[in-house]
Amino acid sequence: LLTHPHLTHAAVLAREDQPGTKYLAAYLVTDDGRPLDPAGLRRHLAASLPEYMVPAAFTAVAAIPLTVNGKVDRRALPAPEFTAPGETYTAPRNATERALCAIWAEVLGAERVGVEDDFFGLGGDSISSLKVTSRIRTVLGTHLSPRALFDHPTVARLAAETDGRASADGPAEAGAGPGVVPVPRGGQLPMSLPQERLWFLENFTPGAIEYNVTGALRLTGGLDVAALESAVAGLVARHEALRTTFDAVDGRGVQVVHDAVEVPVRTVAVREASEVDAVLRAEAVEPFDLRTGPLVRVLLVRVAPTEHVLVLAMHHIVTDGWSMGIVTRELSALYAAAVRGEDAGLPALPVQYPDFAVWQRDRLSGAALDTQLAYWRQQLAGLEPLELPTDRPRPLVRTSAGSTRVFTVPAGLAERLAALGRARGASLFMGLTAVTQLTLARYTGQRDIAVGTAVSGRERTELEGLVGFFVNTLALRTRVDAARSFADLLDQVKSTALDAFAHQDVPFSRLIEELAPERDTSRTPLVQAMITLQNTPGGSFALPGLTAEEYEIPRAAAQFDMGLHFQEVADGGLVGVAEYNSDLFDVATVDRLCRHWLTLAEEAVSTPALPVAQLTMLEPA
Repeated sequence: LLTHPHLTHAAVLAREDQPGTKYLAAYLVTDDGRPLDPAGLRRHLAASLPEYMVPAAFTAVAAIPLTVNGKVDRRALPAPEFTAPGETYTAPRNATERALCAIWAEVLGAERVGVEDDFFGLGGDSISSLKVTSRIRTVLGTHLSPRALFDHPTVARLAAETDGRASADGPAEAGAGPGVVPVPRGGQLPMSLPQERLWFLENFTPGAIEYNVTGALRLTGGLDVAALESAVAGLVARHEALRTTFDAVDGRGVQVVHDAVEVPVRTVAVREASEVDAVLRAEAVEPFDLRTGPLVRVLLVRVAPTEHVLVLAMHHIVTDGWSMGIVTRELSALYAAAVRGEDAGLPALPVQYPDFAVWQRDRLSGAALDTQLAYWRQQLAGLEPLELPTDRPRPLVRTSAGSTRVFTVPAGLAERLAALGRARGASLFMGLTAVTQLTLARYTGQRDIAVGTAVSGRERTELEGLVGFFVNTLALRTRVDAARSFADLLDQVKSTALDAFAHQDVPFSRLIEELAPERDTSRTPLVQAMITLQNTPGGSFALPGLTAEEYEIPRAAAQFDMGLHFQEVADGGLVGVAEYNSDLFDVATVDRLCRHWLTLAEEAVSTPALPVAQLTMLEPA
């Protein structure tokens, strides 16, 4: 109990108020008289205790009364307070609490949110916490850091922090800078800073395919090809990013937004279903020309009159994971409208991607940029590259040849890892990161481990509906102390991640310029391994008269030496995808690393208080 935040003293007693009604009752003292969170306490204890050992009642007291002999004075304790999980609801009591309850309900898809509900208990995570702080900035005019929601995970506590911050900051600070607004299209439009990085890499290695983003759907039923063509045209007309090419003027990269770009739906017929994979592989490795475009391609593979595979390929410079969810939802709406002969009625976009590029460059200048860069200089000072043991010598010039291996994190393990995180005020992503860094420390023998992760880069509400390249890479650096427990390691990862989220505005490309001016061509700068939890808003492809399911396209490129990417699935478990540089690692090596990861994760959640040196990653075999 005392490892839960804000508890200072605790007494757990066996009670029998009536014959045959035995139960455990917890009496707890909190710092500053904070209210108890019974649901959060239950989750905290359930992460490491069997159900019968979780108290049935949690009661707040000012102090634990003691007898003259130093034992708990049972007769001086109040009657236990019983609160069944999920049965309490406290309505909002002021304007701030009402606004926050509405924001949480919208972001989390909850029907009703009470002021004592726990954000992470309702299904919140790192991504949704950023969406909440973005809406607070828009609705209440108060800027909160990502840490605020982790430190104040109930509406009541977050409302008090929001009101206190607004009073302290005053009106001048409330908006945390002007929002994104439309800019004139008459002159040259600059690239965003992340785009500039990809433009440089494309010119450094023309025809590279590691930044090709490709997805496919198997469509079964009567497909209206004309409606599909209309939907694609409508999507391209709606988003300027899909009508953009890139060039250099006087040595400076610029975006060129075209009034109209034709993106045909190319059709290929195959005789056998076995031929589909070959067609999809060829499409996935077809390079884009950033100067001529278009940077989006649509391919329809006809397997039978009522069976097709729809392939959508884009260059990363105009899209990201969040954007693909937007594309899926809007293509679905536009297709359905075309079939019915109606207007899709999609809401107007307040801004376009070039407006963001101008805003970003204006914002990241002067003192604001210097403050953020100072954090990263200190955080990443003296960082050594990750020296994973490879199966072949590392080439003098890094290649992008890659492949993937898929593994499963069982639902029970995923839930216990999430529960351990919730108990310590951390997200599932932070738990996954801690296990990954521990695994990499075992493999390398290094104790100073940095991994990269991706953040959406959409901290403003006006950017949530745009297709474009907003995602940014953050470096998460952890010092793995073999004598400390996994719980301590998770606490460190949580603190590091929250600080990184608070300084996420600096594009990774700028960090490379500042912190790695001397390039090692044999490896990626700053970080060589990635960890992501794919929880960006997705989209369901619901088409009239059709059923759609994802069709996996084998990936033949890797952006880093090693990457572990996780996605939650319907049964509560996780699908893990290990993306690796196939010029460095054999399949057997990657499969073994995945098994070691699973074993370490199981050990960590079973005995989080043990020193990590005592956790094994070896399977019984």
